[in-house]
Parts: sequence; C-alpha cells; structure tokens
Amino acid sequence: MNIDEMDVQIMNLLKIDARRPVEAMAGELGIEVSELTYRMDNLEKAGFIKGYYTDIDLEKIGYRIKAFIMISVLPEDQRKFYDFIQKEDSILECSHITGPFSMLMKVVFPSTADLDTFIGQLQEFGRTETQVVFSTVLERH
Repeated sequence: MNIDEMDVQIMNLLKIDARRPVEAMAGELGIEVSELTYRMDNLEKAGFIKGYYTDIDLEKIGYRIKAFIMISVLPEDQRKFYDFIQKEDSILECSHITGPFSMLMKVVFPSTADLDTFIGQLQEFGRTETQVVFSTVLERH
C-alpha cells in the first residue's frame, strides 16, 4: 500500500491524540468522516497503524527507576532469552543491536533493589552493563 500526504496527516493526528473523535479529526483535515475511517482501516490493515495506546506516567504508578541494560547473549541462548523477556512486564523495549553487546533493553522498576534482582536473573544469559536514568530530556512515542 502506498500512502499519501493525507495518510501521513492522519497518523500524525493519531500520534497526538488517538482518542480524539473522528468527526473532529475529519473536520480538521477537511475530509468526510467516512473517508477518514476508510483510510484509518486501510492503514491498520496494511500495518502502518499497529495499535492505539495509553501513555501512562509510570512514576505515578510506582515505577520510579528507569534503566538501559545491555547484555551479550550467546546465539545458542537466544531462544531461551526471548522466552524469558516475554514474561517480564518491566521490560519496555528490547532491541538486537550491533557492538560488543547483542541486546539493549529499556526497563522500569519500583526500586533499585528490584532492578538489582532482575540484573542477577539476566546474568544467566551473559555479561550485562546497566545505565540508570537520572532524567529524560526528550521522549517521543
């Protein structure tokens, strides 16, 4: 599916507020509601829109520690590692990366003790290096 400028505008409005009424979005875009919903359905079916999410303030619900963890996972341990991380709700993101480490994870925990326990569990899969976040200057979704 090829997308046009209108599709890009639709996705940009959804990034700002996915709960905004379609009538308001259609009015802002200068198109009919039926065209907007048709385009949104097509963008979803084609995989451009993967879902609609709520941006929750994790600190307010008790996750005060954010960190990035790099880990060197051996190729023969990858499947077991992938199974392990699927079960861990504190992992926000895990990416396969280049360099001396093979994986980079963004994690959140209620306390440094919880982070320390998790790092201990990770070390079953390989060497780790952790950076704890003091503050976030810019965050985009």
